[in-house]
Amino acid sequence: MYLAIATPGQTFANGLPTLGDYSSSIISLNSEYNLGQGIIRQIRNTHQSVGDPLVESYLQDLTWDLVAKSQLQDKRISLAVIGNKSVNAFAAPGGVIGIHVGLVIAAQAEDELASVISHELAHLSQRHFASQLERNRINSPFAIASLITGVLIAAASPEAGTAGLSSSMASSMSASLAFSRKNEQEADRIGMLNLSKAGYDPLAMPRMFGRLLEIQRLQGSLPPEFLLTHPSSSSRVADSKNRALQLKVAKKRVLGLDFAIIKARLKVKYQLTPSQSLSHYRASNQNSKSAISLYSLALAQARASHFKESIQSLKKLPAQWRKQMLIKLSLAEVYQQGQQPDKALKILNKLNLIYPQHAAVQMLMAQTLVSAQRPEMAIKVLRQITEYAPDNIDAWYLLAEAYGLAGNRNALHVARIEYFLLRGQVTTARTQLSFARRERGLKERDLYILDDLEQQAIVVEDYLNSKF
Repeated sequence: MYLAIATPGQTFANGLPTLGDYSSSIISLNSEYNLGQGIIRQIRNTHQSVGDPLVESYLQDLTWDLVAKSQLQDKRISLAVIGNKSVNAFAAPGGVIGIHVGLVIAAQAEDELASVISHELAHLSQRHFASQLERNRINSPFAIASLITGVLIAAASPEAGTAGLSSSMASSMSASLAFSRKNEQEADRIGMLNLSKAGYDPLAMPRMFGRLLEIQRLQGSLPPEFLLTHPSSSSRVADSKNRALQLKVAKKRVLGLDFAIIKARLKVKYQLTPSQSLSHYRASNQNSKSAISLYSLALAQARASHFKESIQSLKKLPAQWRKQMLIKLSLAEVYQQGQQPDKALKILNKLNLIYPQHAAVQMLMAQTLVSAQRPEMAIKVLRQITEYAPDNIDAWYLLAEAYGLAGNRNALHVARIEYFLLRGQVTTARTQLSFARRERGLKERDLYILDDLEQQAIVVEDYLNSKF
């Protein structure tokens, strides 16, 4: 459900201010969306994907829960999960949200992670980018280039980001993502309100900001990347805490094991090498017999290709854990990696009946089917995913691989073109289109699909060249 756009000075029933025509005088909602579609494609083309359907699905679900409680007028959101250890998250015009895996690792609970996402959504709902441009009367092509470069720096790897930010020019570009103190306070206030509406403790936001300040204290002169564009201080933490204490949680949600499971997956994958990780979690599991320690050991064992030991560890988890969907998916994943596709598919087929059209379940099923050389079945699953999630770039990549295994060259070309367009690689997509048109035996329907993709390429090109 979309909220009505307010006239200048109008407020919604919850008392929150709206920018209305003030921000629209520079950029319309549709123009913002078009710009965002160009930005998300550049991010996909330059950042490292996390490559974990369980993590992707979890963060998608968490973000959409918060979007439903937000004041966004345009709820078309594009989420980028950035596969590096930097502690960062960012928002960009047009509904773009970026979350670095380092932020998930830094958070101690789901409500702390949700507080950062809610804060970023508040920047979008209050259209702080547009109001910033209006205030500074900036509407030049350089402003667009500066903004996009700032986003790409925010999405960069820690090494590239640090190197880039060492120059004054890159620092200026990164500053294009930073908001005024007033904007930050507003995003804090609205973010905490929406946290409480979603059933989370609003005190999670000052806790998370305090945690980031502690990381900065420990790191010395090099703060977490999030603080480069969201400057914080002890007074800001205290102010947000005072505001949070005035809010009541309508219906407190029961937090399950999902966050702990997702965080463990990211810690095992990103913090140590496979051999270091295995040694670390073996020692950790000897000292602590907790379920999360045992699960982490199972992940480390699978990462080191010790699949039999990993399966044994997963089966030793407490019954409460083994009932969790993410644990069942983890077991299926290890069976798939250990070349036991039938056992993996037995688990996944049952889950697919309980959770139809669940991206993590279906992506893992498709990966299992492709690795087991069963492309036709994989194609059926992947086509479902690309129907309900047409921007799932990993699904299009895997679909192209499945069509290749099935010997369907026409469909292979189409899947590759869709993949390239989602990455903003228009020239490569057009080259693929030319290859597709040379195939023999093209039917009228095939030509219609290729004509449609030609038009899509023009639209994507317009996205990439969007101006305020």
